[in-house]
Amino acid sequence: MRRIRNQIRSLALKHLFTTNAIRYRLEFPRLLDAFRIIGKQAIVFDGGAGSGQMLRLVYENGFCERGIGYEFDPKLYDIMLRNYSDIPVLSAMEGSILSISLDDACVDCVISTQVLEHIEDHHTAASELIRIVKPGGHLIISVPHPPEPVSTPGHVREGYTLDDLRELFPESGFDLLYTGYSMTRPTMNRVMRFAELPLKGCYIPVSLADRESRLSNDEREALTPYVITCMFKKLH
Repeated sequence: MRRIRNQIRSLALKHLFTTNAIRYRLEFPRLLDAFRIIGKQAIVFDGGAGSGQMLRLVYENGFCERGIGYEFDPKLYDIMLRNYSDIPVLSAMEGSILSISLDDACVDCVISTQVLEHIEDHHTAASELIRIVKPGGHLIISVPHPPEPVSTPGHVREGYTLDDLRELFPESGFDLLYTGYSMTRPTMNRVMRFAELPLKGCYIPVSLADRESRLSNDEREALTPYVITCMFKKLH
């Protein structure tokens, strides 16, 4: 039954319009761009994993041998447990990324998507993510890029520019290996128009809203992107 539910969920994410479906369809490929640079990782940690879907997609695309999803919200943690139930190499942990209950330098790669903008003390959160990565390992960080098209509940800051992320992951300790942009203003305008339709537009085919997937990264950057994804290599 769980496998059937996961298959239905996967089909919905691929073919039906929801805000999350657009995110997985347009933001997740930028994570894949980063993983293609570094290849398959032994242990991938997802900080603020939510439902666990991003890490599940990383695994299903062949870029991790084992994964750890880490989530603070109890309801999302329970969803993540169910989402990982059919994949034994993916494990769920409950806790805050302000104090991660893992040893230093114990994972090969950290991903954290749409999380830091919710945390007031983002320097501590970034330090914890950095702490658990092995020297020579990688951090893939995806966050909103200002300006916000609409005010988002729960955000303590509008977003991050590339310079903002370089301040959290400074050149003295990190190489910036990749920067990608997604969720352009034309896309977000379509999202907001569709969301006003009955059932919040959930029956609209995703293909009508993801025209940006055919654009180059430079073209997406020029169209006021709402999401920036960066990959850093930890030097020591």
